[in-house]
Parts: sequence; C-alpha cells; structure tokens
Amino acid sequence: MDNTQWRLDSKSPPMANGLRRATPEQRRRAALAACEVVVPLVGIQAEDDVRTALRDLREGRPYDPVLRMRVTALSERLDDEYLRLDEEGDEAKKPDVLRLFAKARAVSALAFALSDDPSQFHEAVYEAISALVDDPSKVARAVEAALRESAQS
Repeated sequence: MDNTQWRLDSKSPPMANGLRRATPEQRRRAALAACEVVVPLVGIQAEDDVRTALRDLREGRPYDPVLRMRVTALSERLDDEYLRLDEEGDEAKKPDVLRLFAKARAVSALAFALSDDPSQFHEAVYEAISALVDDPSKVARAVEAALRESAQS
C-alpha cells in the first residue's frame, strides 16, 4: 500500500486509505463518481468541455490530452475569477466567490479524473470534496459506493 501523504488525507483519511488499497480501475471509477456528483451540484454541467469530459469518462474512452488541457484551462480561468473577486474584499460578493471557487474545484476534479496516471485519481476526489465546502457527504457516499461496487465486480 502507498503510504505517501495525499491532500485527501486532510479531508478524509479513511477515504484516502480506501483509494490507496484500490486498483487503478477502482480509483478511476471513484474519481468519475465524485465528478458525476459534484458537477451538477455546482452548476457547471452546461460547459461543452465538461459534458465531453464526463461522457468520455463514463464511456471509458482513451486519454485525450487536448481535452484535459482545455478542462485544466477552464479550471484555471475559474480560479482566476474567484481570486480576483475575493481580492476586492467586497463582502457582498462573497457568495459569488464561493460559487466560482466550487466550480473551479469541480472542473479541477474533472481534469484530474481525465489523467492517464491512476495515481492522480485521488486528487479528483479531493477537489470534488473541496468544491462542496459545506457538505461533501454526497461525494463521499458516491466514492465509497463506487469503491464497494468495483470491488464486488
């Protein structure tokens, strides 16, 4: 088992350990499950690249570095937007900052899930959980269910 510290350890040590024990395919399914939950919850599903990424992940399509690059660029653009808004220090804009932060994290989760490196899939889960600051339990349940289902397959 990989004992490397992951960012996910700071959010959910049991989930991180479950992913450590999982096969690459189980990790991929868990990352997809996290993305499928978080994307609609944060309201980013209308983006073309987001829809394409989710479809590719669901269908198990081969790694597409161009799509991953576009999804990463969208995440970075959303990061820039929420940081810019946050730096203004206007408390009235705080809900917009949090909304953009959640979208950026959800899209970042997708970018990690699109990786051809299974060791990155835990980062997708971490980002999805981070997107739902107030209540990440839906993501946690989806990841745990994906790990259980794929272990039984």
